[in-house]
Amino acid sequence: MTWAYLPVLNKLIQIIVTILIGYCSEVFGIIPAALFVPQAVQLVFKILLPSLILKGVGIGIDFYTERNIWAFIVTFLVLRAIALVIAFCTVLCLNWKAKKPINGLGDVAVLWLSFTWISTVILGVPICSAIFGKPSLGLLYALMAGVSSFIFQLPLQLIFFEYHVIEQRWTREVLHTHTAQPIVPTPMKNSTVITVDVQETSDQSTHHSDEVPSDDQRRWYSLVNFEHLSQAAVWLDIFKRLSTNPILIALFVGFVLSLSTAGKYLRCPSDTCIAGLEWIGDTLGWLGECVSPLSLLAMGSWMHSQHYLSSSQRIQLSKLCLFMVFKLIAIPLLMVGLAKCMKLNDEAGRAAILIASLPISMASFSLGHQYNVGEKDLAANVTAGTVLMLPTIIVWNIVLDAVSLYPLK
Repeated sequence: MTWAYLPVLNKLIQIIVTILIGYCSEVFGIIPAALFVPQAVQLVFKILLPSLILKGVGIGIDFYTERNIWAFIVTFLVLRAIALVIAFCTVLCLNWKAKKPINGLGDVAVLWLSFTWISTVILGVPICSAIFGKPSLGLLYALMAGVSSFIFQLPLQLIFFEYHVIEQRWTREVLHTHTAQPIVPTPMKNSTVITVDVQETSDQSTHHSDEVPSDDQRRWYSLVNFEHLSQAAVWLDIFKRLSTNPILIALFVGFVLSLSTAGKYLRCPSDTCIAGLEWIGDTLGWLGECVSPLSLLAMGSWMHSQHYLSSSQRIQLSKLCLFMVFKLIAIPLLMVGLAKCMKLNDEAGRAAILIASLPISMASFSLGHQYNVGEKDLAANVTAGTVLMLPTIIVWNIVLDAVSLYPLK
């Protein structure tokens, strides 16, 4: 008799082997990470992933008829909102313990990324496809789980990170007022929101200073100096980043195609397909199929380039264990409750819990690196979560079946 979880195990091994191939390609210098990873990430997030979204959201889904899909989207939206509240509470507790505002919105953003910036597409699509035995279902649930990350979490993340840059610059200016050293602004990369730099991070870029300027009269519970948020340049930069983000554009176009019913005329083969337009959906699907393998190869190459075993890159083991317990156990348990509250059906409930148990995306490290905050924590979370992915998914499937919760048909 074939083991019930063998298809999932095979897919997980396939994912891990692909990551290892990328890792080995960097070890043996076949494709240097410094050249391969940035270009691969740009290709994925500017062309391949938007193509997958247009195919899945715009052509493959009828939002005007499938009501359970909206409940699924809202479930992940609520999960991310709860995680944001937890991140705020954690930072406030740390500040209360220190009796001063040593942590700010940048630290909230890092914790939020560590909790719910889930690799919904790169890992979610192949794993859900194996679980349900239908690639179309894997694509459906993975994309819908990621919608709230781009329309809700990403904009707020950018606001938090941009404020962090302004606050750190102001802090340095105050602390160096009496020195002759010129103030060098925090380096920012003029690129899309999701980028990757594989060079080893210096201690300076990840160091979070506990020094608070003496003229900062804020209490421990004050995370925001609203004077910093009054700068119009901050909001203009955030709007520019969001309005030019290829993934957000693809989501918008996809929703328009689906809700206007225009997408069904590009869905081939079907009764509504317009002859001669098959190439549109086929091309988008063809490009979208490259997302997971290329991203996993890049992830493996990136992992080797980060030098996690060096003393400058390690984080406390106890801290990493707390992150893993919360991400791989607490977040999925929270999703169990949310799925019950939202009355998801068995298929959607199983998909929601398993996607919630997936590790965070490599893009989380990219955001932390871009804004010079939390890089060590995010890099360690990505790596440890990916290593623990295989037992986590198998165990969650076994537990759900053992308690007859959201059984598979």
